[in-house]
Amino acid sequence: MREVKKPTVAERRAEILEVTCQVVIERGFAATRIADVAKKLGVSSSLIHYHFDSKEQLLAEAFAHYARKDVAEMEAEVEAAPTSVAQLDRVVQNYVPEGSNDMEWMLWIDGWGEALRNPMMRKISQELDEQSAELLERVITKGVERAEFVCSNPAAAAMRITAMVDGLAVQFAAHDGMMNRDQLIEHVRTIAAWEVGLEPDSLRESASPRVEIAVAAPATDIALRQLIARYCDAVLRRDSAAFGEVWAADGVWQLSKPIAGRDAIVAAFDKLMKGFAWLVQSAPNAVFEVDEASGTASGRVAIVEQFKKTKGGPGSLVGVYHDRYVRRQGVWQFAERRIEVIDQS
Repeated sequence: MREVKKPTVAERRAEILEVTCQVVIERGFAATRIADVAKKLGVSSSLIHYHFDSKEQLLAEAFAHYARKDVAEMEAEVEAAPTSVAQLDRVVQNYVPEGSNDMEWMLWIDGWGEALRNPMMRKISQELDEQSAELLERVITKGVERAEFVCSNPAAAAMRITAMVDGLAVQFAAHDGMMNRDQLIEHVRTIAAWEVGLEPDSLRESASPRVEIAVAAPATDIALRQLIARYCDAVLRRDSAAFGEVWAADGVWQLSKPIAGRDAIVAAFDKLMKGFAWLVQSAPNAVFEVDEASGTASGRVAIVEQFKKTKGGPGSLVGVYHDRYVRRQGVWQFAERRIEVIDQS
């Protein structure tokens, strides 16, 4: 006869924890007995006691076993999202209960209640809640680094968002008619978006399967407009160091001919500015398309110049810059600028 392989200690413990979770979902932590777990598993209660010193330890480790899998699955799905905006929306989608009978959330809620009476459960519950907040903090911090978000304190923002989700989820899961899931998600999206300098529509749109090239998120839009403003300010002040800072090291400035590389661009700027007594440049309008995942963008920037040449009178220029931008270490810079002159006098 073929020998039946006995489960290892680790395998048996995992099996007991899985079955305990099933019993807790059916009966709740308070009503679950070791005898109930043994009966469902088809073993004696003494086997359960061999692996776990007490009911309190069994319940705490079962909760940890179930919840850690839940958190790990959420982390994997969030990390797979291409942008920080999409990651934040996935956190919202995964964290909010599926329905008022969501068994995973009922286990979490029941676990919080049990934590008031069970010190081991309290320790594990706190650890798992901190892991959830830390995941959200990482998403927000990365979004700030990518210039997708504006948030001065990601840890505090993550704590406020998770606290709000927890409170609303209890109302949603425990009470009928308080709100439906769409309303709950809308509440969470609104607060989450405000915490990171976005409008709620930015998160709502990220959930739909659109092309990745899109209108800039508010934080990115601000960063690109500041980049253009710094360019104009450097021209006004004839500041070659400030002018060089807005360019990527391998940037290309397209004037009458292409000038490649930051050093060459700065040298060309210094030479060009010697021909002007003064030059004022403004950018009244700009539109952008952004690929947040790759950290690249393009833009069309209307440009108006008023100037006086060193040898000659005043003049003006109206044109459009056709730009490419690149994000390096969280900072947007010009990868290429090409001017199209509309009128010059």
